[in-house]
Amino acid sequence: MTNQQFAPFIDVGGYGDRQWWSSEGWAWLRQEKAVEPGYWHDRRWNAPNQPVVGVSLWEAEAFCAWGGGRLPTQEEWEVAARGPKGLVYPWGNAWQDGICNTREAGLDVTSPVGLFPRARQADSAIDDLVGNVAEWCSSLYYTNDKDHPVVRAFCGGAFGFDHRDSHLTRRLGALGVSRDQLHGFRVVCGSPISGH
Repeated sequence: MTNQQFAPFIDVGGYGDRQWWSSEGWAWLRQEKAVEPGYWHDRRWNAPNQPVVGVSLWEAEAFCAWGGGRLPTQEEWEVAARGPKGLVYPWGNAWQDGICNTREAGLDVTSPVGLFPRARQADSAIDDLVGNVAEWCSSLYYTNDKDHPVVRAFCGGAFGFDHRDSHLTRRLGALGVSRDQLHGFRVVCGSPISGH
């Protein structure tokens, strides 16, 4: 999801409209008083064609609901990313330096979506499944209700991850409240989201 695609959700008042938020998300929103992603006004992260970052799990879920979709499960994400051949990386089974935005590329920031065409998923041409941002999934990573009430899976590595944490079967977890520069998301929907 790019900043340009996320902007209409802000513009129509999505952050103030209860219907798009889960109970947990609405409680988080009321406590945090968020009105936009955490890095929305930071030049390093807010070009229209960069992935939106600084979004919690709750913001990603609310956007998906507003757009008529949902976050993928970790299993759905992996099946789409690996394709029918069950690849380790979107382009094949061996790592290649310099063809995606991971730590090895040395950019230290997100890049425009699609900047690395050689890293597209080999069968479906999906961009940035490895590198750029790690993507929230709806699946629980693990459950420990006392200490970590919402730890969700994310997939795909990010610009700050090296290749060891960026293959398609690597699953990591983060608290749902995390709003750092490493997390973005993808939407599962019946038709592409282009704005409202």
